[in-house]
Amino acid sequence: MAQPRILVAVALASVGLAACGGTSSTGGTANKPDKVQIAAEGPFTGDQASIGAGALQAIKLAVKDFNSAGGVNGTQVQLLVWDDQHNAQTAQTLQAVGIADPTVLGIVGPMNSGVVLGSVQGLQAATPPLPLVSESASNVAVTDSGNSVAHRVNARDDAQGPADGKFMIDQGAKKVYVMDAKSDYSTGLADQTQKYLSDHSIAFQRDSVKAGTKDFSTVITKIKAFNADWVYFADEGPEAAPFVSQLKQQGLTVGQNIQFLGTDGEEDASIITTSQGAYDGAYATNITADPAGVSGTAAANYVAAFKAAYGADAVSKAGPFYGSAYEAAQVLLQAIKASPVNNGKISRSDVLSHLGSDTFSTIFGSIKFNAKGDVQTGGIYVYKATGNAMVVVKQVSG
Repeated sequence: MAQPRILVAVALASVGLAACGGTSSTGGTANKPDKVQIAAEGPFTGDQASIGAGALQAIKLAVKDFNSAGGVNGTQVQLLVWDDQHNAQTAQTLQAVGIADPTVLGIVGPMNSGVVLGSVQGLQAATPPLPLVSESASNVAVTDSGNSVAHRVNARDDAQGPADGKFMIDQGAKKVYVMDAKSDYSTGLADQTQKYLSDHSIAFQRDSVKAGTKDFSTVITKIKAFNADWVYFADEGPEAAPFVSQLKQQGLTVGQNIQFLGTDGEEDASIITTSQGAYDGAYATNITADPAGVSGTAAANYVAAFKAAYGADAVSKAGPFYGSAYEAAQVLLQAIKASPVNNGKISRSDVLSHLGSDTFSTIFGSIKFNAKGDVQTGGIYVYKATGNAMVVVKQVSG
């Protein structure tokens, strides 16, 4: 079960604040490392750039803030950008470069569960292993597979799925058409939601559509035949606009005679515009908080800094993970800074050790990983398409 994070009410001076829990800000040494690199990995171009581009902006800002605060004992952190385009094979090629370079101390990302699951074995087998802190990979196997390199700041599918199912039931759902997009992320989450519905005696029908689908006529015919009152679509966003547009064309209007609940990526306000308003009234959940909707000075200061760096409208375009990406970068950078420097070098083994043991200060409050690499606290947030915006209407847990 995911529980709300404890939010700090004081501003963080910068991302460079040291991890709490008895670790000094210099890792017990004033030595200056010769070179420190981290990688940002995700789908920064391609069909999922809508979730990756804002995350990359956040990571760049986190590194800039960290370096402005002094970096690692005076050494500026260099950021590598690995655009895996939501492809595990591409990820493996990119990661091989980092594995071979001992000054690459960690990865913020990968963002997609399937990419993590398709590449984590190589990161684990590296000497020393190359740690990752994902801002969005939610499949339970990411941290349940026993890989010590894997960490994530977001909630898991087995928290989001039950929370999504409960939300629909609480809203009066009787017959739910459950859909996935045939990815590790979407099928895993749909499985969890379906199980919750089944356990609570809610009628459902399961279906899958391939990512990139444009014609949903066959699916809509089945939705009508099933007489669904809710559609649940575990997806990452690209298919939502054409789907709800075609629902409306076929006489099923979201918010009126059919209800819609999407997932991470489907709380993107651009879907409302792209669907010419057909998405208005739809719900979507996210496995991380939106800093703009979180109380506390640290989150507010971050939102202001993000807008100052990227434009007044940057937050509305940033996608669902611009908060968790900054948070994940904060965690990795603090673990690096807490690690000892020997002969001008920091070992990835020490970074992994600190990731596993320290408590970290973030824009969402203090967090700590459990033995698997999951945050010990987390939340699921429900958004509703209202006018031209996606508005947080509820925080739920499964």
